Amino acid sequence: METGQYLGEISALCFLHLSPPSPSLPYLLAGTGSQLLFYDLATSTMIASYQVFDGIRVHGICCMTSPDTESTFRVAVFGERRLKLFVFNIQLPDHDDKTLVNLVSVQCLPNLGHWILDVCFIQDSVDEGRQFIAIGCTDNSVYFLDMLTSTVSYQVSSPDRCLLYTMRMWGDKIDSIRVASGTIFNEIIVWKVVCGCYTPCLDNSPSKESDNHICNRKYKAVPVCRLAGHKGSIFRITWSLDGSKLVSVSDDRSARIWEVHDAKKDSKDSAEVTVSSSSGPVLFGHSARVWDCCMSDSLIVTVGEDCTCRVWGLDGTQLRIIKEHIGRGVWRCVYDPSSSLLVTAGFDSAIKVHLLHSSLPMGLTRCNGVEDHERKQIFTIQIPNTNRTGRMDSKSEYVRCMHFASENALYVATNNGVLYLANISETGDVAWTQLFRASEDIAIVCISVFPGVASSADNWIALGDGKGRLTVVRVVGLPTPEVNVSLTWSVEAERQLLETFWCESLGPTFIFTADPRGKLKLWRIESFSECLVAEFTSCFPIRIICLDASFHEEVLVCGDLRGNLVLFPLLRDLSLSTPASSVAHISPLNYFKGAHGISSVTSVSIHGSSSSNIGLRSTGGDGCICYLEYDKFEQKIDFIGMKQVKELSLVKSLFPNDNPDYAIGFASADFIIWNLSTETKVAEISCGGWRRPHTFLLGDIPEMKNCFAFVKDEVIYMHKHWVVASDKIYPQNLNLQFHGREMHSLCFIVDHTNNFQPSFIATGCEDGTVRLTRYSSGVDNWSASKLLGEHVGGSAVRSLCYVQKVHTFTDHTMSTAGAVIKQGTDLDDQEDQFLLISVGAKRVVTAWKRKSASTPKSEMLFQWLSSDLPNRKGGTKLNGSKKVETNGNVNNVSIDKPLPENTEVCGNDGNENDWRYLAVTAFLVKISGSRTSVCFIVVSCSDATVTLRALVLPHRLWFDVALLIPSASPVLSLQHVIIPELPSCKDKSQTKSVFTVISGSTDGSIALWDVTETVQTFLQKVSNLKKEDCRNFQRRPRTGRGSQGGRQWRSLDNSDKKPSTTSPKPSENKNTEDDMQDQTSLNMIQPLHVLKNVHQSGVNCIHVSDVKDSESCFSCNVVSGGDDQALHSFCFNVTGSDRRTSEMHFPHQVETSGNYQIMFSHPDKIASAHSSAVKGVWTDGRWVFSTGLDQRLRCWGVSTDGKLSEYGHLIVSVPEPEALDVRKYGINRYQIAVAGRGMQMMEFIAPAEA
Repeated sequence: METGQYLGEISALCFLHLSPPSPSLPYLLAGTGSQLLFYDLATSTMIASYQVFDGIRVHGICCMTSPDTESTFRVAVFGERRLKLFVFNIQLPDHDDKTLVNLVSVQCLPNLGHWILDVCFIQDSVDEGRQFIAIGCTDNSVYFLDMLTSTVSYQVSSPDRCLLYTMRMWGDKIDSIRVASGTIFNEIIVWKVVCGCYTPCLDNSPSKESDNHICNRKYKAVPVCRLAGHKGSIFRITWSLDGSKLVSVSDDRSARIWEVHDAKKDSKDSAEVTVSSSSGPVLFGHSARVWDCCMSDSLIVTVGEDCTCRVWGLDGTQLRIIKEHIGRGVWRCVYDPSSSLLVTAGFDSAIKVHLLHSSLPMGLTRCNGVEDHERKQIFTIQIPNTNRTGRMDSKSEYVRCMHFASENALYVATNNGVLYLANISETGDVAWTQLFRASEDIAIVCISVFPGVASSADNWIALGDGKGRLTVVRVVGLPTPEVNVSLTWSVEAERQLLETFWCESLGPTFIFTADPRGKLKLWRIESFSECLVAEFTSCFPIRIICLDASFHEEVLVCGDLRGNLVLFPLLRDLSLSTPASSVAHISPLNYFKGAHGISSVTSVSIHGSSSSNIGLRSTGGDGCICYLEYDKFEQKIDFIGMKQVKELSLVKSLFPNDNPDYAIGFASADFIIWNLSTETKVAEISCGGWRRPHTFLLGDIPEMKNCFAFVKDEVIYMHKHWVVASDKIYPQNLNLQFHGREMHSLCFIVDHTNNFQPSFIATGCEDGTVRLTRYSSGVDNWSASKLLGEHVGGSAVRSLCYVQKVHTFTDHTMSTAGAVIKQGTDLDDQEDQFLLISVGAKRVVTAWKRKSASTPKSEMLFQWLSSDLPNRKGGTKLNGSKKVETNGNVNNVSIDKPLPENTEVCGNDGNENDWRYLAVTAFLVKISGSRTSVCFIVVSCSDATVTLRALVLPHRLWFDVALLIPSASPVLSLQHVIIPELPSCKDKSQTKSVFTVISGSTDGSIALWDVTETVQTFLQKVSNLKKEDCRNFQRRPRTGRGSQGGRQWRSLDNSDKKPSTTSPKPSENKNTEDDMQDQTSLNMIQPLHVLKNVHQSGVNCIHVSDVKDSESCFSCNVVSGGDDQALHSFCFNVTGSDRRTSEMHFPHQVETSGNYQIMFSHPDKIASAHSSAVKGVWTDGRWVFSTGLDQRLRCWGVSTDGKLSEYGHLIVSVPEPEALDVRKYGINRYQIAVAGRGMQMMEFIAPAEA
């Protein structure tokens, strides 16, 4: 068994500096889990990773240059009570070679008696050639370890022996060491080490493994001062370079600057300790606990639980806020003054590198109207004939709209009908050119430029004014422009022309205009004349504010002010129309209501197409990017995915359009450019919000080339950052960004057609996100991680299930029903073959569909399919809604029509969100001869119910099929077993499949349910469902942003009548009439058999091996783990009822009405498999893998008689493991993934004789 790389929280950072002429940028060491990562900041790549400890998290790193050579470093790594010394030799690259790091030696020191808080390298006070390591511990003492002999020579203890959260030492020699200790009493105790008189050696040792006594012969602790002022526990302390100041951060959300003064009195035994408050400013700004800080001569950096990094001046001025991490916060930060690099890391495993300019604390300097800072320029300009000091009146000229012509030129349109071109020089001088003036002073209300990006000196400009006239101006030659064409005509009534649009795919020949009532007009411009080609009328009388069109795809897609998308046909014949042709009046093909809830659609684009589908992408005022597909044959729009850009409240557009890596938008009053790939902020400019006139321009590298202009108080502010070349682009992300909180579930996404492809793992997190992460061999194993989506309102994801096998159901004239297993069956060209089901808090169920191989390359491997939030008693009610029966009902199941616009949705149960789903298992059944398939989903809830639900595809309809009667305890784990082609004992030519569900409860019992008849009955009724009567009720996942995200939407409501596969149970099965009113119409399935007291407490996990076929007897292995630290296993056998019981090995036998029997054999139990609760198990019948809260991964061999024997174990780096899954690939090779507070991959190669 081999341990792989850990992906999780970063707990330590440290720079490694090489002397010139080595690279100007330092190297970086990062501690994550039990591992040490080595990064080259010049190339932003990981060079090597090392396993440092076994199951102990790295808490800190300290380094020093070896006196022998400048490319050799001594590194001390500590965690808990352990300390290890490393010697690294760095070989610099030659030309295109890579940097090599050789681990020369490792020295493991014995355990200390207390946890280690800080370590530093120092010299002896007398013999400077003698090197020591100062080790600060939680008992407020410092041990001095001789590096030559690896023994502790001295111990110095502070008189204040109180519990510490943090300690930081300063000094380079023993007698110059100063120690600052943060206590649980919210104080900082500062003491120093001084030479003392000789005292006898102490007869004790910090470790049982060491025979050397600790001598306190020459040094003692002298108190310096006590610093009080924090109102909470102190988490981190840092010294200034000269040791005169301290910066501390605390639980009280503040950072404080302290002046450190020596004690007023120094005698042999004691010193007069001064108690003082912070001498510098108190740094308030964080909204949660502050975890770490660092300090230089010019600035202070703090990071905290609010996921922000804040840069402060020494005077307490907040200079910069960086928020790029997610989850539980930013834990570590380091700053290098020589290179101005700031590195932050946190719970989300990301390591962010920022470049802070050395002049940052000085602020900005103004010169001739131009502000220059970090190669960024700010220009302040005004339109001609503007009185800066005078007051505005009704005749004053002001800016209505703007558009960049280039990074140095700006088109400006005013309320007086004038179009200017402003050329701005590098010194801030502005040259104004009037390009166009309307015949009368009428305001220009909209402007659009072709091409959309400023990459050409030939621009077509469309101007719409308040009289409803459209003017097209062709400008040739920049910076000395010349108006080549000018054409004006009336397109709408007065005040009715609101938008004009060019489409790059159509060229400058065609232009669209929009009115306030959802009507578009397509105009053709040719030979200095115009003609109206077509009119498009939206089904929503709402203003259209964005569009994209393509004659090649023959489609026009529009987005309006209320979040709706409308699709029109755009036939190629329109491009050939002549002025004599009649105007075409075109109606929509289809629409998608509320794609962005009730927020506006800010941009829409056509991206990617195939013979049957067209990809659509939109952005909106809800801060989301939505992905949709239009089916050309069925003429319907499907929602396939969404990404929330949480840093933006409004996403204006994406860049570049074909393969976007950047999101441009606004957050409150700030303009932000966000890198979607690295999850970093490229630019942030305070502008007052998106409602002001503004425009922006991005170059090929937005980090180095971006411009933004906005209007405030009659002044145009232009921010320009345009650097032609640069050695490095910042910010950078060194490590893969992952979940920012604990994971509760994971599963491998397996493709059996290629066992040697990189592994893909789906994970569900406490923050409600589902991610897909790729693992491949190499130094940096975790190569990519994509966010699939988020549960409603960020509700926690508790369990995941991957559905790959397709079971085909064939209905033989309703008399003989059977189901067979078909491995690798093409399901409508693999349309729904691979599904991922996630469940969690607030009883949310979400289904994801894997994109088939025929689909064009997209941003996501999986696409959102459907979500469901079942109604509960006292939950969502509809005032005034009516049920309408359709021909597509399933056993009289009523399907609601869409809600009227004025329908009120109200929730009356304040505790409705307390219930949560705990476990899920699912299987997919395709109805033979139909496009319809059904995904049966079994979910267990915290209210001790287990429900069999059905998702009918491709209609995305949800049904409650049956209620599995559980015990009085909630079910924690679920699995299912499907026995294919079971021969009938009476007629061997007939076969049927057996569908069985296995559950583990909190009372330690394991129950089995036979759902075969229920499944087959439901499938027979679904086969009669008419496709034309099915409506997609919830077509888009909710965003969880209040009203934004579609508060009017509603999923399928079947609370009044639900599919009943058999007659209801007698009334004696009801607890009360009120409690069971929604359950009387459900099929109640009693357990087939209950294995009681399998575990002494909750059954946390169950796994079932693949079914094995042997002489008409199908068998599989079942293994479970529980809170009682035990493993339990047995064999699950299914055979025809004519097979005698004496042939089996276990007395339990269950007869069923389906003429088959289920038996259990080869039981075994390991009472103390782990030293803590077992959280995850997996088996294939030959091997069993288990993990628990003891951070152990154990491998067990399964003998022929079912006995478990431990083969080996590993210590994992994942704290508090929650889940485990295994992928078998190749011959006898296994990949084991463990998730909890992070994720780690292990590999196991089984012996050939096993």
